[in-house]
Amino acid sequence: MTTKRAAACDLLVLCGGLGTRLRSVVSDRPKPMAMIDERPFVDFVIEHFSRYGIDRIILGTGYLGNQVDEWYSERPHSYELLFSHEKSPLGTAGALRQAAGLLRSDPFMVVNGDSLIDVDPEALLEFHATKGGCASVTLVNPSARTDVGFVSIAPDARITDFSEKHSDALSRFHNAGVYVFERSLVERLPAHRPCSIETDLLPALLSRGVFGFFSDAPLYDIGTPERLEGFRTSRRTLCAGSQAKQEPR
Repeated sequence: MTTKRAAACDLLVLCGGLGTRLRSVVSDRPKPMAMIDERPFVDFVIEHFSRYGIDRIILGTGYLGNQVDEWYSERPHSYELLFSHEKSPLGTAGALRQAAGLLRSDPFMVVNGDSLIDVDPEALLEFHATKGGCASVTLVNPSARTDVGFVSIAPDARITDFSEKHSDALSRFHNAGVYVFERSLVERLPAHRPCSIETDLLPALLSRGVFGFFSDAPLYDIGTPERLEGFRTSRRTLCAGSQAKQEPR
């Protein structure tokens, strides 16, 4: 069901990463444009949030960003779509600062264009409003991966520590790359200078209240050839299962 809170929220999708670990299988396009059958991966990200009523979406592009522009300019869509292009790599927070002039809602959401989790944005926005912090971060249970951001949380869901790319405590959670930010935070970011949401912005905000929203949904990302193929396989399995249910017996 579409709700007022989600429908009024801008969504920034970060699509500017270089995707160096994926170059052996995706060398001619930005990572979020890796094809899943006949659709780019980022299309699944946009579709998920659009389905919950978010209808103003900004794509932050960079490396080979013209391909993102061309794909969506040539296809109809039911939501308002805008583009923020960085001429040189600015990092995740730099891309957020670059898109500041296009953001209207307060708060707004930010997601990575190369990862996907079945999180309910309405529930996340409600959580953010209830906690009253300056930022909320979607979290998932830890796994064997070591190339993700880890966080520690207090009993009230307040995040107390960030540790990017390594973990020294089994009780920590993974950062799923889905955020809610207050609009006032954008002005804190340096203009035209690379910086990171994960290592620069969020750790600096801990004293102002950053809270972790837990999700038990699986987190997919396409950062490596193996994970890209894993998502492709999961999609084929899901589609095959749906088709089998629809076929008459």
